[in-house]
Amino acid sequence: MHDDCPILFGPLRMTQKEEELGGLRTIRKLSELTSPMTTALSIVTPPKVTLGILQDASDLKIPYIWIQPGAEDQAVVGFIEGSEYLRARTVYGGPCVLASGEGILSKL
Repeated sequence: MHDDCPILFGPLRMTQKEEELGGLRTIRKLSELTSPMTTALSIVTPPKVTLGILQDASDLKIPYIWIQPGAEDQAVVGFIEGSEYLRARTVYGGPCVLASGEGILSKL
């Protein structure tokens, strides 16, 4: 783990349907985060949903954003590239961090 990206609390999941998933508390929207400016966000949603999440993440100044493969399309990429804030803080177009995370981390 990098010192500039601390984990301050366990993972949260965002869903519109469940209050808890796999024993973890969920939130319905990013504005429910207690500390958005110290949050790392991994997006695993359809591209149309990703756009709204990115807008909220930008508004809340979430500093670390990783978009999983399949959660982006040309509209999402255009939205990111059109925002100086998101362009500097969003990783997309690479391997799946959930499937390849340990291998990616070992190369850093």
